[in-house]
Amino acid sequence: MLWIFVILLWMVFTIQLIKGLRANGPLSALQKLSWQMDLAYAKWSSVVVIRIVGVIALLVSVFFVPDEARLAALAWVMPALALWGGIYWLFNHYWVGRVTFPPIGREVFACAEDNAVDLGLQVIGVEPNGVAKAFPATMPYFYPQIPDEIEGNPIRVTYCSLCHSGPVYDLRVDGKPLTFSLIGAISYNATFSDTITGSWWRQETREPAKGPPRGHVLEDVAFEQMTLGDWLDKPPDSTLLPYDPAFVGPYTFTTELQSYKASKPTWHMVGDPPLVLSVVTDGAARAYNWSQLKSHSLVNDSVAGPDLLVLTDPEQVTGAVYDCSLDGHSLSFERAGDGSITDTETGSSWDHFGRCTKRKLEGKALRLIKSFQQYVRGWITFHAQTTFYEC
Repeated sequence: MLWIFVILLWMVFTIQLIKGLRANGPLSALQKLSWQMDLAYAKWSSVVVIRIVGVIALLVSVFFVPDEARLAALAWVMPALALWGGIYWLFNHYWVGRVTFPPIGREVFACAEDNAVDLGLQVIGVEPNGVAKAFPATMPYFYPQIPDEIEGNPIRVTYCSLCHSGPVYDLRVDGKPLTFSLIGAISYNATFSDTITGSWWRQETREPAKGPPRGHVLEDVAFEQMTLGDWLDKPPDSTLLPYDPAFVGPYTFTTELQSYKASKPTWHMVGDPPLVLSVVTDGAARAYNWSQLKSHSLVNDSVAGPDLLVLTDPEQVTGAVYDCSLDGHSLSFERAGDGSITDTETGSSWDHFGRCTKRKLEGKALRLIKSFQQYVRGWITFHAQTTFYEC
């Protein structure tokens, strides 16, 4: 009966290992498993019961081990317990979302006059109810969620490094604000648990993948991603969340990576997948290869619903998508060699914010459509029916 005891012993160890890897392990082989969410949630939500059953089974099996084999059983127990303890510590005190990505330590906003951040830095800007705030885009790399409040409304600025997306959400469900903690990465996307129901929410889809409040979806908060200088040209009274002093070094390196002033060391073997600028209009998903979009800088496109104007900012750091419809007519656009944008119907001049600055349509503005700049693997994971623009 010694072999039964040994099998049970290693099953306890294996279950602990699988439980940790299912949510915490960003290995590509694990991220591609379509059923990973089901297995991870089942193990995390019932891990205490599994451990109790495992310990009871081990204790019962001890009585069936012959006396002469007790010493051999003990020899199996010691290394197995050491391995189990190591795995438990790894996935509960080191390689776990709440430790790897701790909550932001300081959240004090500064006005534009007191800003000490480079104006070329990418920011995520929000302006609900006319109150403008900007969050450096490098900050969510280290805090997958930055909770905040605007005019009494709780919001959450998020980021997932596996899919390179950073949407902003209203934290209220049925009028009650939720608080989230990071679980890990599943299917190339950050997964959060709310502290009220214990449900698991996907960062990309804004809805619970597992748990009680199924069918609820967090509301989007409109946001724009651009350089700080461009953002302050729009709402000059915007406030900015400064760098957390504890992360100034990592922030700076991440910014240099984004601007190609620094590179990853040669031993860093994980290559970044291709970026796309993605959008959903009238239920139809569309993606634009970022490298191709930068080479064209402006694209006129037509998907389900309105005709689209897709363009990059002058620095080609971020992109935006606009509805080409204006006063019942659809416009087409072109960019001249000097970077200026005009519509072909009236010859009016436009800026990269979708605002007409000269001639017949001066003062008019195109409607901004929510878009995301993210890795193609993250986009197609949740938008399998997406189409790609062919340049």
